[in-house]
Amino acid sequence: MVDVLPYLTRPVGADFSADPAVDQRNDVDDSLAISRAIECAVSQPTTRHTVYFPAGRYVLRTPLRPEHNNLTLEGPELSPDAVPGDPGTATLVAVPCNPEQFPGAIQVNKLGVSGVWIRNFQIALTDGPWVQANSGIRVNSCSNCEVENIIMRYAPLPDQLPQPPQCKPPNLDGITFGLGSWGAIRNVIVDGVPKGGIYLSTVSTGTDPMPHTDVENCEIRNINGPVGAAGIKIITSNVTVRNCEVHHSLIHPRNGVPAVGGHGLWIAAQNSNPSTRPRNVVVQDSYFHHNGGSGVMMASPIPDKRPEEIHLEGVRSAYNGNYGVHIQAGTDVELLDLWSWGNGYAGVYLQSEVSLPASALRVGTVTLENPIIFDNYLRRTTGDYPGIIVQASDVTINGGEFARCVESRGRQTKSIQEQCWLSGLAGQEELFYPEDNVFSDYVLYDVMSEPETMVCPYAE
Repeated sequence: MVDVLPYLTRPVGADFSADPAVDQRNDVDDSLAISRAIECAVSQPTTRHTVYFPAGRYVLRTPLRPEHNNLTLEGPELSPDAVPGDPGTATLVAVPCNPEQFPGAIQVNKLGVSGVWIRNFQIALTDGPWVQANSGIRVNSCSNCEVENIIMRYAPLPDQLPQPPQCKPPNLDGITFGLGSWGAIRNVIVDGVPKGGIYLSTVSTGTDPMPHTDVENCEIRNINGPVGAAGIKIITSNVTVRNCEVHHSLIHPRNGVPAVGGHGLWIAAQNSNPSTRPRNVVVQDSYFHHNGGSGVMMASPIPDKRPEEIHLEGVRSAYNGNYGVHIQAGTDVELLDLWSWGNGYAGVYLQSEVSLPASALRVGTVTLENPIIFDNYLRRTTGDYPGIIVQASDVTINGGEFARCVESRGRQTKSIQEQCWLSGLAGQEELFYPEDNVFSDYVLYDVMSEPETMVCPYAE
């Protein structure tokens, strides 16, 4: 183990404490000194190399690059209740010389690196990119890498305040695994980052037969910049999200446009590259609430690509601005023991209607087992609306309960409604009807109506 303190060379008067009330210097740079400590650690003849950061406040003008196999960067044990400036923590303050290219605290971008572990840090991000996206912690091309026990906050310097959400750097993500990276993200809090809290992009199998990424025990909150704000974004395969809470994501556009959207969980086939198609994604025992968009969104702008083999179990989705679960594209989707309540619109919306070629792959086989859907449509003050909208075929809903628990809350008074839909490019739309849908063994309470087998507003 190599301690970084002997490597630091600060000017006289530059105190060293995790408390910014003691150490307020932002004009120092600890990056080079820590890099020397990393090089010393990896030169040792040990299986795993560890660089230890004692409690204190470390100023990084350029990101750390732990691009060596079996390397650990870690601070003192970190409690999830630690406040900014807790003197018992190791805090990395990113004050980037080049926020456009290197805005964050840690960057791994060396092909073939394995076994990098990043643990027990508070991270303060003070600036970020406006053009090309980057992250507070960005891990590229890294196998079996871990990020755990991290509290990351977007915290602009005092001379940058006040900074409303629409003025945040729009392309700053929190923690990104990309370009073939896989491993684990555990016990992480990401707070106030503008674009994406956790972003899992392409995983390339390479020489690993089944690369897999676990996201466990994380809280992602207040993701609220001007572009694409979302709590957890997944555009890759072989991911498990377990026991996470994601809340208060909201997009704040500029030029007086009202705040819109911002999903809790966003699963999407983002481009035509097969490796960016989400497949074998499992989400368990997680809670998505008070997001500006939908609690869970599945989508694809690519006609022949969509998320596949998506399994949600024990998911709760509540008080989101749009839908509890919104599936615009996806097949082989299972929703088991879903609770969805108090959302702006329907608890679940399976939406095949899209402005893509009529042959585009949209919503395929979807199974809901024992959903509990109640008190949705908070954004409607009049009318009667369904808890689940089915604008798709091959949908099975087995069991479940539908209710309006509080008469004054929401306008959900129907259980399930099937709808026809139009798909196709402008002027080439085709009318489709749902087929082979089965609804059984559900329980309706109070004013809930039986499922409606067809609602079709379009003229033949």
